[in-house]
Formats: sequence, C-alpha cells, structure tokens
Amino acid sequence: MHDHLRGLWREWVFGRDRLSLILPWLSPLLVTLLSWPLSPLLPNANLSLLYLAGVLLTAVTTRVRPALICAVLSFLTYNFFHTEPRFTLFMIHREDILTVSLLMLVALVTGHLAASRNEKIQALEASHRWNLHQMALAQQLALCVDGPQILRTLADRLQQDLQRPAHPFWMDEREGVLRPMQPLPRTFESPLPDVANAAMTGEDIALRRGGRRYQLYFRHDGACQGVILLEGEADLPPRLLERLDAFVQLTRLAWSRVQLAQTLQREILVKEREQLRSALLSSISHDLRTPLATMIGSVSSLIELADALDPAQKVELLHNTLSEARRLDGYIQKLLDMTKLGHGELKLERDWVGLDDILSVVIKRTRPLLHSVRLRLEVPPELPLLHVHPTLIEQALFNVVENALRYAPPDSEVLIRARTESRQMHIDVGDQGPGIPASAWLDIFDMFCSLSHGDQYPAGTGLGLAICQAILGAHGGEARVLSSRPGETLIRLSLPLPESTLADRSCDETHTDH
Repeated sequence: MHDHLRGLWREWVFGRDRLSLILPWLSPLLVTLLSWPLSPLLPNANLSLLYLAGVLLTAVTTRVRPALICAVLSFLTYNFFHTEPRFTLFMIHREDILTVSLLMLVALVTGHLAASRNEKIQALEASHRWNLHQMALAQQLALCVDGPQILRTLADRLQQDLQRPAHPFWMDEREGVLRPMQPLPRTFESPLPDVANAAMTGEDIALRRGGRRYQLYFRHDGACQGVILLEGEADLPPRLLERLDAFVQLTRLAWSRVQLAQTLQREILVKEREQLRSALLSSISHDLRTPLATMIGSVSSLIELADALDPAQKVELLHNTLSEARRLDGYIQKLLDMTKLGHGELKLERDWVGLDDILSVVIKRTRPLLHSVRLRLEVPPELPLLHVHPTLIEQALFNVVENALRYAPPDSEVLIRARTESRQMHIDVGDQGPGIPASAWLDIFDMFCSLSHGDQYPAGTGLGLAICQAILGAHGGEARVLSSRPGETLIRLSLPLPESTLADRSCDETHTDH
C-alpha cells in the first residue's frame, strides 16, 4: 500500500495528473479575478461566457472528470459573485436562473465533448508512440544475428520503455554458469538467476516473477542459454505488463529465426564436411594412386630386373621414383593445408615483409618446375611492405605460379607483375596456356575443380587455387581471374595494404618532392 501511494504521488508530481488536479480549481479563480473588475461594464450574460471559456480550456487540456468539476465550480462561482443577491448561492431574478442553467448545461456538454476528444487524441498519440516503439524493436531485432545480440537489444529496450534496470546474462557453456553480458551496477543485489527455473515451461522464452524481479529465460533444445533480469521496487502495472508481453512476443520471433539459422548452419557444415570427406576419398583413390603406381612399377623393375638393366636405366627409374614421390608429397601437403584451413587451425601470425622477399622464395621453389619455361618479373623497386603471414602468402603465390607453369607451353613465359592501387597490392600471374572458359572463372577456386585439356597438359588435384583463395580471404584479400583467352591467362591476387604503410609512403613521397 505504501509503494502504491508513493507511486501515485510521483505520478502526480511529475505527470499529467498534476494539471488535472490544479486546473479545475485554478480556472474558476482566474476567471473570477478577470471578470470582477469587468462586472460594472458588462452584463452578466457576457461574464458567463468567460466561465464557459475556462471550462473549455480545462476540458481540452485535461480529461472528462476535471472538466466536469470545473463546470460545477464555475457555476457556483458565477452564482456567488455575479448574481443577486451577491456572495450567496440564492438567485432571485429569473434571467439569472436561466443564465446559470444554460451555463451549467453548455459547460457540461461542451466540456464532456472536448475532454472526450482530448482523451481520444491522447490515446491515439500513446498508441502511435507504442507502435513506433514496437517497430523500432522489430527493426533492431531484425539486425541481430545471434542470441547475445537479441538479449542486449531487448534489455536496452526494456530499460528505456519500462524505466527499470534490465541486466542480460549469457550461459558460459564451458563452465555451465550464467555470466553478465554488461558490468553490473554496485547496487545490484544477489542472487543471480536460477537456471533450473528455465525448465519449468516448454516455451523458448518464459517470464518468471521472483521477489521484486521479473526474469526472462531464453531456452533452446531444452537448455537455458540466457536470462534478462528486470528489477523494480513494485509490481509492474497492467499497462506495462502488456507492453512487456508484446516485447516478448516480438523477441520470440527473432529468437526462433536465429535458432533456426544456427540449426541450418550446423546442418550445412555437416553436409559440407561429408562432401569434403567424399571428395578427399575420391582424390586419394584417383590422384594419389597414379604416383604410387609409378613408384611401385619403378621399384619393382629395379628389384626384379636389376641384372638386366644398365646403370643409365637404373638412374632413370630412380629419378622417376623420386619425381613421383615429390609429386605425392605435394598432393598430401595440399590436402593437409586444405584440411587445416577448413578447421581454422592455421593462425595468422602477421609480420612486416617485402614482396621481393616472398618472390625470392617462390622463384627458388619453382626452379625445378621451369624446364624450358621462363619467368618474367615486372615488380617496381619501391613497393610498400605487407603486414601478412609470410609463409602463407608465399604458399598462395607459389600455388598460382605452379598452376601457370603446369599449363604453360614449352618455350613460353610466365609473368609475375605487381603494383599498388586503391589501398591494395595487386600481384598478377599470367601464362600463355590454353585459357580458362568464362563459365569456369569462379569454379576454379573451388576444391577439387580441375579443368581437362586432354593429354596435352597434366591434370592437377584442384586444391592449389582453393588454398590460395582461402589464404587470401583470411588476410582480407581475394584471388580472381582478371582475363583469359587461348594463349593468355591472367590471375590477380589482391591484398589490402595497412594504413600505416600508406601513410609512411605518402610521407616519404612528400619529403622526396621537397
């Protein structure tokens, strides 16, 4: 009872009810002070219009009940001060009785109509504001992509609209306890929400009352994932409870959407994992068996025909075995790299490195693959430093160059060109091979995608460009086919340049100009 009275007092002091209590008494008093010096100059019928105006003003400003009170007080005040005999409530003139009766009737009717219209306008405005609040919450929830964002968004809206502290908590899956998502105020009182209460209902979002708190439990698959504590000194009035329920209904839709998206994502990951497993088995059964068969044949010939083979033939068989072993090792390494990238095991240990250092290692690794193909470099001498994982970028560039050498015809050139543009470094790798059909420009960066050109060019595993795309994507860059036609193919590797490098370079150019 004490809390209820205190709430009414606070509403009277800070709300619209204060005007409803004061204006019905203040309006007749002000009209009396205004009409008293005018009474010798104007007839009583005109003075009654002033009281009628006061009643209308009260009706438009407040509600129906204050307007009726003002009409009765205006009738009594007019009768007391302006009708004969004055300073009494008696009336001896018929015209005064008629005037006062009409004043009362008009005041009651117009006051009631004006106040009713004012209440309807206020109700429409309140409904419009409430609709705007719901739309704002719906728009904010539509942007949420996971559970913690939903809890933060709803907690902020509840605190703003209900004027009560709202504290979101999220479940720590490793320790199985709820952790506050925001720093708790010093006035926060224990205990923390009880997770066991979340199992009391089958709803995904359940509202519970505990002491002076309202608790919103968020569940999925029977387990509690989050809680919002709504604190307060007293029970929520019915109007705010309706708003809370409406907010919960909107949030339930967003919560279901996020949980469905996460479930679909898990199913997609499982499906992709199965596809990757099937592709790996196909690659192992096809691409890895070929070098193994060659190695087995060479070693068998060395063992079974050791006496019949001359030294040159033995050396040739040994070279074939070594070449196929290296080829097999390359296949296995690419499979391991792709598996690590798919599981997020490769960490980006960035360092400042120059492109010339990366190119020197790539050129050294490609020398055994050149044969009659030549490498042509077009690299400016003053390129900015890259803030990347040097080994990964080296592997990405090597994969593209190795792919270009595989399809480059004898006595042709493989181009490596670098330049900077729009806060990015572009590394172009071109060859003079058969080209890539336009329909396959995007597909060649998928795992196990390998173009067939008959027996003229050796087929690869289809992993090199996929690994390159994954490495560049982890650095914020990309790989794409810039142009391709028979006799000319150009693949571009793009990497973002750090802001500090761009700033240093611009400063160096400024100093050079001066």
